[in-house]
Amino acid sequence: MTLMTHQKITRAIGGTVYVTIVRDPANGELKYVVSYANRGGLQPWLSKHHFPDIAQAEAGCLALSDFLGARYRA
Repeated sequence: MTLMTHQKITRAIGGTVYVTIVRDPANGELKYVVSYANRGGLQPWLSKHHFPDIAQAEAGCLALSDFLGARYRA
């Protein structure tokens, strides 16, 4: 299977997808977000959606890593 252009770029820069825990400023509860960083982690990206359950965030990570061709770090 050939990789798409965005997958080749993601692999070249060493993209990694993972779950990050954040605290909801409204009520102090812990939430989970999908995160992406390239090698070195200088420009991390956090999803705007906060998931109440870690399984939901992990599903998002798996879908994003598959689309990008990135490594998923559990």
